[in-house]
Amino acid sequence: MRFLTICCSFLMSWPSIALAQAPDASPTTPVETVVLENFESSREEAVLEAYIDGIVAAHMRQHETPGVVLSVVRDGRLMFAKGYGFADAPAKAPVNAEETMFRIGSVSKTFIWASVMMLAERGAVDLNEDVNTYLDGVTIPEAFDAPVTLNHLMAHRAGFEDTFGVFTAADDTDETLTELLNEHMPKRVFPPGARTSYSNWGSALAAKIVEDVSGVSFEQFVETEIFAPLGMAKTTLKGPENMPPDFRQRLATGHKLAGGAAVETDYMEIGPFAPAGAIASTATDMAQWMQVLLRGGAYEGGRLYSEETARAMWSRAFNDREAGSDLAHGFFSKTYRGKSAFGHGGATSAFFSYMMLAPDYDIGVFVSQNATNDRGLANDMPDLIIERLVADEGAPASVQAVTGDTDDATALAGLYHNNRRSFTTFVKLFSTDATTTIEAVDGAIVMHRGDKATRLEPVRGAKDAFEDKFGNRIVFGRDDNGKGVFFAGPVGVHTFERTGWLGSPDTLNLALGAAILFSLTTALGAWRRWGHKQSQRPAGAALNIFGFVAAGAVFAFLGLTAAVIAGLSNASASDLLQFPPPVISWMRIAGLLVFVVAGIGIAGLAPAWASSGWSIARKLHFTALALSLAALAVMLVHWNVVFAPVI
Repeated sequence: MRFLTICCSFLMSWPSIALAQAPDASPTTPVETVVLENFESSREEAVLEAYIDGIVAAHMRQHETPGVVLSVVRDGRLMFAKGYGFADAPAKAPVNAEETMFRIGSVSKTFIWASVMMLAERGAVDLNEDVNTYLDGVTIPEAFDAPVTLNHLMAHRAGFEDTFGVFTAADDTDETLTELLNEHMPKRVFPPGARTSYSNWGSALAAKIVEDVSGVSFEQFVETEIFAPLGMAKTTLKGPENMPPDFRQRLATGHKLAGGAAVETDYMEIGPFAPAGAIASTATDMAQWMQVLLRGGAYEGGRLYSEETARAMWSRAFNDREAGSDLAHGFFSKTYRGKSAFGHGGATSAFFSYMMLAPDYDIGVFVSQNATNDRGLANDMPDLIIERLVADEGAPASVQAVTGDTDDATALAGLYHNNRRSFTTFVKLFSTDATTTIEAVDGAIVMHRGDKATRLEPVRGAKDAFEDKFGNRIVFGRDDNGKGVFFAGPVGVHTFERTGWLGSPDTLNLALGAAILFSLTTALGAWRRWGHKQSQRPAGAALNIFGFVAAGAVFAFLGLTAAVIAGLSNASASDLLQFPPPVISWMRIAGLLVFVVAGIGIAGLAPAWASSGWSIARKLHFTALALSLAALAVMLVHWNVVFAPVI
């Protein structure tokens, strides 16, 4: 079992810390389909509704999801909007697509990027200018002889490490966005443009630029410039505790499974970082947003932005992986059935959401659920709905990988680490399991993530691009010797860097296991010799005491690590606001003690062999203990358990 698996998932899939696992197996309670003035019922809508009903019902039954809301727009009209299950499971309050507000998480970022593009159209910002030109009270430090631009922020290519501080801001804090951006500013670890690494902090920085350039708060900007013109009267950026009473009553409850029943769980608080993920909206309001995006900025009575800006918004600022997924000015961008598709996902401690737009088919899908025990529905539903609709037009029923140019896949094989992680803080430890193993098999590759293996075939005409049977692609980058050094994942917002033995979780596990083994045998040996007269010199007696202390340090570190895992696995969204908990500080102190005794152990090797009076077997055992402690100490330094800030 890998070391700190729960801690890793805490960072990389942080909503799981407050597992909203949904209600008992009660039947779903769908509300009537919302009908707008331009909606005309037809056989197509009826067939689609039956198709969606079946998928949602099956998922909710299997995963005990309390509530789901969904909307589909096509050809300039609302085609479908419906709520399923319960907005509040214990109260049996049904979901209503027009009234119930779901938190959309990072889908909120699409409003940041649209706002930036609106300002760019007005000449207020230049997407290729140093962001420091526009910032007031925040300065991005110089690094790599290259500035960070808005294009870098929109493509998540600014080169920032990930920062956990975004999730430690309370909604009722007195601190401003400016203060929090400075307090939690991440290090620049890659040259701008070189790697994609999803950044909540970078997105909030872009919202700060909107504020500084426009002269109003981001909340006021989007309410005035977007929500009001589009009639999105049931959409807000305010957190639950700050919502007006009528909005708070409409907000769906987040759930977790406890005692075999769905119970209310905490809402995620991110305070002034709200632009990056705090919006709550209804399915019909989100349908309005999708229609404007599909219409190139036009809405009934006006425009948010021009057709030229719309084309620019859905173009990519970087062209280094045209065959794979990337970001188009903040929107997830991928090839779907040979056509371009755009969208964004979102998650908080109690909600999963996804919005997908297929402009060539003029289709948009939004789905959200008020539980986080499984994100399969939110991730898969847009693809399934679009597939169902375009299949009627003669499109293939599924996407198949196309075997083509077979580059040397062997040079791509190895262990890769997700670049969305901390590099300089203790939180780096939480990413020990954020790895993927690439195996070369007959010109294709097999991608191993945990227990899941996915085969991807080379794509014809696209160098180092591979595609699975569902059309998901990854693209590799090589060094001058042809060796794979990183790959871009299928969603477009992550890149994975090749890592060696030092960065392998297995190396950490081995070092920890060895230290535990030899500490245990040292303690057992001391217990066996207790009360027995021993033939040894003063140096041997001192090293005996040291061995017992060293074993105690390892056991203390192990016990506190277990306490950290237990604490994080049971943590709720509100616990993030007090991060780090005291047990992490004690764990780090124990880690520092291990580091100290490791140094003493290495220094003690000479007297152990020269003047301890021990047998060869005991000298060898002490040597093994000292070397295992040293190996663990190296791992503790590498993974920032010691000598690094917490966040």
